[in-house]
Amino acid sequence: MESVITNEKDERFIELTKELDNEYFQLYGDIVKKYEDYNDLADPHIVIIALNWGKPIACASFKLFDKDTIEIKRVYVKKRYRRKGIAYKLIKQLEKLAIEENFKYSIIETGAENTAAIKLYEKLDYEVIESFGQFEGDDLCICMKKEFKTMIF
Repeated sequence: MESVITNEKDERFIELTKELDNEYFQLYGDIVKKYEDYNDLADPHIVIIALNWGKPIACASFKLFDKDTIEIKRVYVKKRYRRKGIAYKLIKQLEKLAIEENFKYSIIETGAENTAAIKLYEKLDYEVIESFGQFEGDDLCICMKKEFKTMIF
């Protein structure tokens, strides 16, 4: 397996995010439509795609939230490749890129019932915070944050 760094215009990323959206729709129904605008790909994203024999199997991205903070977005692994640590590795790669660019924090939002994602983010040292932006007061969502630790040599 290999990974490639790209952007939000990459067709492989667009196809994977369509699969992600379809999966959410199957799980939660029409309620997911209220998040469509927030999940659009109009803003620039740094994207990492995992490939297996050249075929895209997973993705994760981040976009700028503020001058110190990135927001992890569109984390998705195709079903047959789950529980292999792929999402963990992709997020760690994104975090490394963010740290290299001197960002101090990473935030993420996920469904409050998405226990697999919440456990993953907790394993990556994210902590639950007050909901931000459009998620304020939205009981269907949970927001998390991580402070990047400064490496001292």
